[in-house]
Amino acid sequence: MRRHLFATVLLLLAAAALLAFEPPLLRIPGAADRTVTPESLAGKNARDVRLEGTDGDVKIYHGVPLLEVLEKNGLDLRTMAGERRSAAEVVLATARDGYAVVFSVGELRMNRANPKVFLVSESAAGPLPENEGPVRLIVYGDVVRSPYALAKIELKPLAENTRTEKK
Repeated sequence: MRRHLFATVLLLLAAAALLAFEPPLLRIPGAADRTVTPESLAGKNARDVRLEGTDGDVKIYHGVPLLEVLEKNGLDLRTMAGERRSAAEVVLATARDGYAVVFSVGELRMNRANPKVFLVSESAAGPLPENEGPVRLIVYGDVVRSPYALAKIELKPLAENTRTEKK
C-alpha cells in the first residue's frame, strides 16, 4: 500500500512539474490556438528589456513586443477591416495562478514605435526561474501589469465594429 501511495505522489509531482513549465496558449479569433514558446521570443528579433525593481536594481530580460507576437500570429492591423475589428479588442493575459491583466489593442498600437509591453522568456542570466517562466510579461512603468508564469494570452472582442452602409 505504501509503495502505491509513494508512486502516486511521485506521478503527481512529475505532472505538476510538467504543467509548471508549459508555455502559454495564444488564442486569436479566426486563427488556430498556438503556444508562445520561449524559443519564439529569443534570437535575432529579441530585444533587451530593462526592468528596474523597487530597490533600484536593474534586471535585463530578452523578449519581443506583445504587439509583434500578436501580429505574427494572426492579428490584422494592415487592412481597414483589421483596423475596424481590432479597435474594440483587448488582450487578456492570465498567469498560472489566475492573476490576469488587460491591454487594449489601441494601447499597444499607440506605442508601436516605442513598445512598452513585452513577452520575455529569459534574462541576461539565462532562462526564467520556474516561478516566473517559461514566459512572462514585462510592462515598462507598470509593475502591476507585469505578470509571471503566463498560462494564456487571449485576444477578445468587446464589440462588433461592422461597417454599415448608408442608404
